[in-house]
Amino acid sequence: MGHDASPRWDRRMQQRLAHGEAAALGEFYDRFASLVHSLAHRVLDDEDAADRVTREVFAYIWEHPDSYDPKQGTLRSWVAAVTRHQAVQRLRQTEAASARDGGTEAAEIEQKIHEASTAARADYIVTSMPAPLRAALELAYFQRRDYRQTAADLGVTEDEARRRLRLGLQLLSTAHHHQALPPAHRAAHPPRAPHSRVPRPPHTPYTAPGTSAPPGPGHGRSL
Repeated sequence: MGHDASPRWDRRMQQRLAHGEAAALGEFYDRFASLVHSLAHRVLDDEDAADRVTREVFAYIWEHPDSYDPKQGTLRSWVAAVTRHQAVQRLRQTEAASARDGGTEAAEIEQKIHEASTAARADYIVTSMPAPLRAALELAYFQRRDYRQTAADLGVTEDEARRRLRLGLQLLSTAHHHQALPPAHRAAHPPRAPHSRVPRPPHTPYTAPGTSAPPGPGHGRSL
């Protein structure tokens, strides 16, 4: 399947994860590992940190599949939101530690975090929008085509080219107005990554400061 899995697939995958099906975790990983790692890296700009966040995200999802609400959007968008939140939390911890050493102002830290989160969300929106809108944006804003050239390259009218650009920009503008997720609970026993693209989680679980809320359904499950 491509990126646009059906709602039926989303619900079925959630059910399989909730039942503790290890094969489902492998399929889930194959579909979303690249998305998770790229978004984490976009926020953190660090390969090792992105690997760690990737492990945390899949561990969290394995432990808490019922946290996904199909009424709120697709499974892919939920995975992206969890990833951004985890990455931002780690960036905040890293920046706070650097601030204690270097005297960085809190406002400066929050601005950096906001910019990183917004950039990651913008990347996700561009890669997730319908192909015709994405193609119009790429031609007009990355290749510097005007409306007439964009329309000619796409084989559409100038009015259609304008419509696609307008819709694409409207979607992209939401990157600056997103709400932060509530803290994601850490899994007590992270599962091993199904494949070698993500390093094996550490044996000692990581718990971030301020994540004292009880874990959701499935807590303590391991492969």
